[in-house]
Amino acid sequence: MIGPKRKRGPASPVVQLILDPAAEAPLYRQVYEGLRDAILSGRLARGARLPSTRALAADLGVARNTVLLAFEQLRSEGYLYGRRGGGSRAREVVPDALLTVARPARASAAKGARTRAIAPTLSMRGRMLVEVGATLIRPPGPHTPFELGVPAIDAFPMRRWAQLAGRRWRRGDVDLGELDPAGEPALRAAIASYVGAARGVRCTPDQVLVVNGAQQALHLVSQVLLDPGDDVWIEEPGYVGARVAFLAAGARLVPVRVDDEGLDVAEGMRMAPRARLAYVTPSHQFPLGVVMSASRRLQLLGWAGASGAWILEDDYDAEFRYRGRPLPALQGLEAEQPGRRAHVLYAGTFSKTLVSGLRLGYMIVPDGLVDAFRAAR
Repeated sequence: MIGPKRKRGPASPVVQLILDPAAEAPLYRQVYEGLRDAILSGRLARGARLPSTRALAADLGVARNTVLLAFEQLRSEGYLYGRRGGGSRAREVVPDALLTVARPARASAAKGARTRAIAPTLSMRGRMLVEVGATLIRPPGPHTPFELGVPAIDAFPMRRWAQLAGRRWRRGDVDLGELDPAGEPALRAAIASYVGAARGVRCTPDQVLVVNGAQQALHLVSQVLLDPGDDVWIEEPGYVGARVAFLAAGARLVPVRVDDEGLDVAEGMRMAPRARLAYVTPSHQFPLGVVMSASRRLQLLGWAGASGAWILEDDYDAEFRYRGRPLPALQGLEAEQPGRRAHVLYAGTFSKTLVSGLRLGYMIVPDGLVDAFRAAR
């Protein structure tokens, strides 16, 4: 019996991608960058439906998971929309800042494409920031449901916030003069009390630096602790903002895989035993959500102590749990080991618990680094 004909959707465009298995970049990253460039250059029209992940994987001769990872990254950064199993399309509007990055000559020929050359007077570091940092710029317009990194903005207590702010102004106790570069002392004391109670962090208010979101913490660490060419462990997959900060500092990224226990410390030691820094999100790994096991935490601290390396703990989304209490911060675990030099720098943000527009974050740095970070800040 012949059933009804199934309605076919519009044909997917042919996507030409060139992959190099011998390249340093993993295959999923090559697929991501190829599709991203096709969208920005106009070779892949805005609104165009992409081939299915299965069809594209077969065409490229790679595992389907490789294409799935690339698609998930493109969706999280705003280049694609749709869902797994329901097809993916190139967004009509992509992050504006990306359109200002210099592209090959063919990009300017695309209908409606906006191009603006990078100023030739920029430093090498400045050019690197423009090239890789533009991926962090959000497109203008209203937020979409389940958008990455955006809390429930409509739940923000606007009235209460206005009352508290107005009370401070009416008292006249708002200091409009030159402030401490580390931040308002009362706020730093409140942060030290909060992370001590909520996250098991051990610190004094003097160790707290108030920053413009966690991203500035990443850049400060890069400027103060890294030299060009230094090896840095990063989680694979991991947070693109960390890649931006470390690449801009001239560091050599060492992607270390993440499994069910978090960062694979043994693999990192095999790949780059003398790395200068390890960047981790141990309480809620980005983007996989796994929690680093206690044994891995101790292994990571042991490696840092033996090699003299630094650990940057990004306590991403540690406040959100479906059940039970989260493991205490890595910084607190290190502090429980007396007689050892501190190696952990802790970064947190109020962007997820309050609202991202405040651009309010904080760092906890070891005693020996307080003066250096205050000067850099």
